[in-house]
Amino acid sequence: MMNPVLRREAITTMRTWKTYGALVVFLAISAIGAGFFIYVSMFQNYDLSFDPSLMVYLYVVLAAVQMGLVLLTAPAIAAGSISGERERQTLDLLLVTKMRPISIVMGKMLSSLAYVLLLVVSTMPVFAIAFYFGSISMLHVLQLMAFVLCSACMVGAISVYFSCKFKKTIVSIVLMYLVIGVLCFGTLLLLAFVYLSSYQIFQGEVPLLTTIVILLPNPGVGFFSMIDAQLGSNITGSLLAYSDQTGPILVWAAEHMWLLNICFDAVITVLFIWLSARAIDPMRESKVKSKKVQKVSKGK
Repeated sequence: MMNPVLRREAITTMRTWKTYGALVVFLAISAIGAGFFIYVSMFQNYDLSFDPSLMVYLYVVLAAVQMGLVLLTAPAIAAGSISGERERQTLDLLLVTKMRPISIVMGKMLSSLAYVLLLVVSTMPVFAIAFYFGSISMLHVLQLMAFVLCSACMVGAISVYFSCKFKKTIVSIVLMYLVIGVLCFGTLLLLAFVYLSSYQIFQGEVPLLTTIVILLPNPGVGFFSMIDAQLGSNITGSLLAYSDQTGPILVWAAEHMWLLNICFDAVITVLFIWLSARAIDPMRESKVKSKKVQKVSKGK
């Protein structure tokens, strides 16, 4: 059977004009970005001709815009999933049903991700511009969609947890954007600090393993690592520099940071879904109290 919360959210979400308004804005930004790129590319030549080989850069621009928009959109959608029910005073009605807390959390999260999936799939006609010139393949776009959705799952799971812990939706959204900022920019600042400290104190290079561990949670590094794997570029090469003496396992990890980032997203998603279910479980406090009473009785 389909999750009742997911079915209800899917019906109510598609009835509002805000859903289609956000979809139009999302597509407009992607289409305008593609048109602006083609326009600028034409004026790079004296005869106003167009170089089809530049379409590979259009794919990178569209992919980066889509990744950024999803990271900005997913928290706004998922952060109000539980706190919105609490503000409408309907959360208690959900908790007294036969549904388990994990089912409620999964239904809320999947409904948010379903809308994100709609946004991602709706940009396929824009990516078809790059298809026309043969610069990318369908496999590349499917890999991109899988990576973006994994990142959206991670962001959505943390947003739902914040929504369970805080009563106000705006608090959950702000905290989630802070987390995204730490993951995207905080890890880079930490790596720069480690590089600077290593040079000043040890007069040496930072081990590749340390760099990989620091950059592992960064969705931006994982994204550009996937672009490097697809196009044969070296965007992340300056961050993950390694010598010929580096072990093959670390070299493979440096060349496949996007796979490691997907694994990290999967672990974080499962962890925060479990924490969210515990946060709204009405029986958790009673279970904890009963365990304390049992321990006290056994002690006596």
